[in-house]
Amino acid sequence: DGVMDYDTIVVGTGPAGASTAYWLGEAGQRVLVLEKEKLPRYKPCGGAVPRVVFDRFPFSFSGIIERWIQYARLRFRDGREVVTDLPNYPVAMVMRDEFDYHILRHARADVRDQSAVTDLEQDESGVTVTTASGKSFRASCLVGADGANSRVARVTGLKQQDWQGGAIEAEVPVDDEELETYSNTALFVFGTPEQGYLWVFPKEKHLSVGIGSFQAGASNMRQILEREMGRLGIQVAEERQEGHPLPVYLQRKPLRRDRVLLVGDAARLMDPLLGEGIRHAVDSGQIAAESLLTDSLQGYEQRIHREIGRDLIWGKRWADLFYGNPRRSFDLGVRNPFFLKEFVHLLTGRTSYRHMAARALPNLLVGLFRRLPVKQGCTKTSISGG
Repeated sequence: DGVMDYDTIVVGTGPAGASTAYWLGEAGQRVLVLEKEKLPRYKPCGGAVPRVVFDRFPFSFSGIIERWIQYARLRFRDGREVVTDLPNYPVAMVMRDEFDYHILRHARADVRDQSAVTDLEQDESGVTVTTASGKSFRASCLVGADGANSRVARVTGLKQQDWQGGAIEAEVPVDDEELETYSNTALFVFGTPEQGYLWVFPKEKHLSVGIGSFQAGASNMRQILEREMGRLGIQVAEERQEGHPLPVYLQRKPLRRDRVLLVGDAARLMDPLLGEGIRHAVDSGQIAAESLLTDSLQGYEQRIHREIGRDLIWGKRWADLFYGNPRRSFDLGVRNPFFLKEFVHLLTGRTSYRHMAARALPNLLVGLFRRLPVKQGCTKTSISGG
């Protein structure tokens, strides 16, 4: 058939790849999107999306939002809980196959699924890729949006050897009464596993439950997930459990090789405290598109580090402190109304880890005298002010 020409090739259809394709297409570029799976594809993920992500796009997501979250239950492994308001519903729950595909359907791009990239070559004028079917495609530039185990990163020598954590997630059917318990509430369980937490997120007709650890080679994750969910009355042993890596941004590393850029999980742009990567995936996709459209590839890495990566390094410091001392962190952090307020502002994009650090000492000292009471069960508090 010969080689088909495009302006940009995007490999991967997660939030980073789909948003890159969307913004490039809106600017009039000829974009090819390659996906190794059949679309729409299931993606193991808690599916919690900050409201600010939806605001990035000029189209509605109402049809694919399963639930809006109004409360967070913050629980220690011994059963003590605090429940806090999340004012103005700052987080929505989605199924990732629907969310990713929704963005992609709005992109003006040639989308080809079941098209795994098997070879990639660069020269002075562009990039040529070959897919498993033997077809070849060429473009001026290529965006690697193919996840934490990015083949694009491996082929171009951009793969990082630093450790990364892992998560296991399951979709669990429950009866209406159990679903109603979590109807507008996200549950986080701290204190186990090491360097991580468990979660229960409500979807329209089931619960998404999971466990994540930011420690390399964390062990007994499945056993801990089944045990802790069993304590909550949620049975996961018979359900399909899917694992995936948690790529942590530890330091500034190369994210570009000539005409190839990495975005999203391929660039390790994941929150190291919460494990949330969708917001940074979308933002990196927009930065990549802007860099390509203005022919400023050399400034791409600097923008990513300045606008996203630098704060993720601050987040890693918070994560080390929080997960390294889980019981003390629960007592001095989770029970501190000022830190809880910061947590909500973090979710809504109103603050950053760096700014949280600047206010940490006064928040800690004042919070010592206003710690929220906890008990087996839960204590409810509102932090809607401010």
